[in-house]
Amino acid sequence: MRLKVLSWMMAALLAAIAAPAGAAMIMKMNLAQLTDRADTIFRGEVLSVEPGKIAIGGGTLPTVTYRLRVDEAFKGEFEAKANASPEVEITMLGTLKSTARSGSQERLTSSLPEVPKLRVGESYVLFTTAPGASGLRAPVGLGQGSFHIYAGPGKAELAVNEINNLGLFSGTGPAQRAVQAADGPVSYTRLATAILDQVRR
Repeated sequence: MRLKVLSWMMAALLAAIAAPAGAAMIMKMNLAQLTDRADTIFRGEVLSVEPGKIAIGGGTLPTVTYRLRVDEAFKGEFEAKANASPEVEITMLGTLKSTARSGSQERLTSSLPEVPKLRVGESYVLFTTAPGASGLRAPVGLGQGSFHIYAGPGKAELAVNEINNLGLFSGTGPAQRAVQAADGPVSYTRLATAILDQVRR
């Protein structure tokens, strides 16, 4: 029974990331590939996290719905709210484990490996697929398409994805390689500039 449930979860996970936007398999992607495969790219702050369920493949699987305020749009259409920033909801496969506490913060984690873990009140740049037939979406390349924005030294904003920006600027032009010579966090300003450069191509 456990094997059957895991099979359903893997099939649904692939369905969520495969069909939309050409994100057919989980492979290491650079910024140009992430941008090309994304239906939307935006910076947003997580406003809420809600668990749910979806019926797929003859079974019921857990989901997590993230609601985010869109603070900066790079690619895609976002419906503006009256006198407020646009908001977007993204439903992914996953369950919320027991909350892990880190200092004064509580962190919600997903039980599915590599599914991005977004925290309420924090900001991210997300490269998301289009919704599939089930309505599920996911960051392109899962953790590769989810960049956490945080304050670095001197309060400069830094951005890093869940694989430490591994290969993010590989195979791109000199302008992008100059942004970051090695893997690891990059300034948000430089990441945003590089994203816009890719979108405009």
